[in-house]
Amino acid sequence: MIFLTAIAGAAFTYFFMDLCLSVVFSKALALNERLKSVEDLGKRKEETGELDVPIMDRIMKPVFNRLLTVFSVFAPKNPAALERMEQQLRQAGIHMKSQNYSAAVALFTAVCIGFGVIYGRAGGFIRAVLYGVLGLYAGVVLSRFHLKSKIKKRKAEIYHQLPEMMDLLSVSVSAGLGFDQALSYVVGKFKGALMDELDVTQREIALGRRRKEALNGLADRCENMEIRTFVTAVIQADEMGASMQNILSIQASTIRQTHKQNVEEKAQKLSVKILLPMVLFIFPVIFIVLMGPAVMSIMEMFGGM
Repeated sequence: MIFLTAIAGAAFTYFFMDLCLSVVFSKALALNERLKSVEDLGKRKEETGELDVPIMDRIMKPVFNRLLTVFSVFAPKNPAALERMEQQLRQAGIHMKSQNYSAAVALFTAVCIGFGVIYGRAGGFIRAVLYGVLGLYAGVVLSRFHLKSKIKKRKAEIYHQLPEMMDLLSVSVSAGLGFDQALSYVVGKFKGALMDELDVTQREIALGRRRKEALNGLADRCENMEIRTFVTAVIQADEMGASMQNILSIQASTIRQTHKQNVEEKAQKLSVKILLPMVLFIFPVIFIVLMGPAVMSIMEMFGGM
């Protein structure tokens, strides 16, 4: 009996002390439990993270990177050529190093040569060589055409987004925002190639780069005469202390009027451009419809004679 009483007293004392310690150190225990759960979650993510990655990223991307490393020997080593290639990639919106892009072009050209040789192999050695040369030409031409088309498309997108951007920027500055704040506001309201370039400019200014250098970088990347004029006007207004509101208002009105004139000019050219298709395809059909019955009647009349 005394033994059972001692065991019960010890158990009661243990649970009482555990309850008291839990109440006193409840916050610390909850924090430790939370940290342990976060740590366990991180371990589970590390264990299953590799399987969550798409198969293209797990298998194809490392293989492609290895191939780029192999074909990087064909990349140009001239600093001027690399700088010119980087400028073209920036204009095309391709976020890739010039050496990697040159290696990708070499890889694509090698694939075209391989397909040409395989296709022409059935016709003999000479035909395989000719198709290989044709594949080389196709790889080079298609790569250059792809880059030029992306540059042209991106410049056109920047050109069409410019009037709306200038109107909103002018209104924002007129409402009391500074130029940098208005630029950040405009970037958050639109999406597109021009907004990406303005975002880069706004980030450069926020990181401490001079506004003049950041805006000149914007003009160099876009290669647009209207943007160059806008950048020059903003820099002069900033240096001379002129009213930024008036400068932006004038620039927005000028750019809007210029775009309107360009649209009217293209509309006037349509009448001349449509003349050739009408003469070749539309007028012959009209002549057949109108003159066909008359020709048939004339032929029947002369046939009866």
